[in-house]
Amino acid sequence: MKTWKSTKALVMMAALTTVVSACGGGGSTDGAKPTAAPVKEADASKEKVSFEWMAHTAYSAQGSDPKRVEYIKSSLDTYLKSHPNVDVTSRSYDGAVANLMILASQNRAPDTAMIDAYMLPKFYQYLQPLDSYFEKAGLKMDDFFPFAQNVMKGPDGKIYGIQFTTDTRVLYYRKDLVPTPPKTWNEVLETGKKLKEKGYDALLMPAGRAEASTISVFLPLLMSQGGELVNKDGQAAFGDGANRAKSLNVLNFLQSAVDTGVTPKRSSNIKNEADQNGDIATDKVAMFIGGNFQVNQLKDVLGPERFAKWGVAPMPTMNGENPVSMSGGWAWGIFTKDKAKQQAAFDFLMDTYIGDKGMTNWSNIGGYLPTRKSVYDKKEYTGNEFTTTFREIMEKNGKSRPASDDYAKISEQLQIAVSSVVSGSLTPEQALDNAWKTATQK
Repeated sequence: MKTWKSTKALVMMAALTTVVSACGGGGSTDGAKPTAAPVKEADASKEKVSFEWMAHTAYSAQGSDPKRVEYIKSSLDTYLKSHPNVDVTSRSYDGAVANLMILASQNRAPDTAMIDAYMLPKFYQYLQPLDSYFEKAGLKMDDFFPFAQNVMKGPDGKIYGIQFTTDTRVLYYRKDLVPTPPKTWNEVLETGKKLKEKGYDALLMPAGRAEASTISVFLPLLMSQGGELVNKDGQAAFGDGANRAKSLNVLNFLQSAVDTGVTPKRSSNIKNEADQNGDIATDKVAMFIGGNFQVNQLKDVLGPERFAKWGVAPMPTMNGENPVSMSGGWAWGIFTKDKAKQQAAFDFLMDTYIGDKGMTNWSNIGGYLPTRKSVYDKKEYTGNEFTTTFREIMEKNGKSRPASDDYAKISEQLQIAVSSVVSGSLTPEQALDNAWKTATQK
């Protein structure tokens, strides 16, 4: 825990800890320099205010990325100079929602904290509405992507959180090998078989026993059919009725991709999107399912000339319509009921992560995608050659994971199902039945 009461105390803070990857894969840095926010005139008449903020380690001043730490220190230093009546106490944590929920339920939550965005609805009852702060700051809800709005707004229509980072999953394809990216599963197979004959791994994917196989493979293919993972009560629904048929469609497609040689069986051992980078570097991969955060990684691995051969497109669907790209990210919520602390915390979050400069700087330095559409139009936002496409995909096709207490259990079973089908150890029916039975066990 750190408390900053002056610039001097801030400068003395230098100990760093190991970065814990953020939701949906860590971003890579591009060396962008933060632009300092102007220092406001201090109001000496203000009463003393002290608030505590708790961030995921990788998003905090206790992280191990020097550029991120430098930016947070600089932003906090500027904030403290313009708010001499405010003391700020910092904590970092591993992002475990269950632990934060315990603190909230016991009225021991920090004044403001980061929450995995898709789980924000589970905290509505403990969070304070932010509508008045949005209005005073000039923030507009329709400036946020629709999937972010869906988690930020509660059932009463009030704003309970601010999603400030995101990511997305897409189909990467070699433009010299695949002039037109496939839109349907059949097109994937038809194109893939030709590529396989030429000695390429036509479609690589993270189909191992890890979260990537759920969020990057199973969920987008299920949801693009209109299928649901859970029902309105948050209970498993993927293996019942019409949802069972749609889940089976997904697993049958994966089996066909393996049986035809389009997808190599070793994909069943690929746990994360970035784990494919080594295979991609061999120049023997024609298409792969991956995340936006791989762009800078692959530029480093391949170099500019080889990376220029790649393009990105929406995820293929069963019939070529309604593609879905899963988007993760993190949100801030304010727990304290003290109005002075709320305002002080909101001001700091605006300066550092949420406002025009804050979101621009943090996205540039962390390698993240902004959640506010207007930030993409800022000349200071660097992005990359695919940023426009990522923005279009998220605005049209972005979805969040369902906020279910059972999500982790369900996802684990689907990871096993996907891996088992791709490895060939189980048929689609066996894998789905096993996943359904275990996920619905009481």
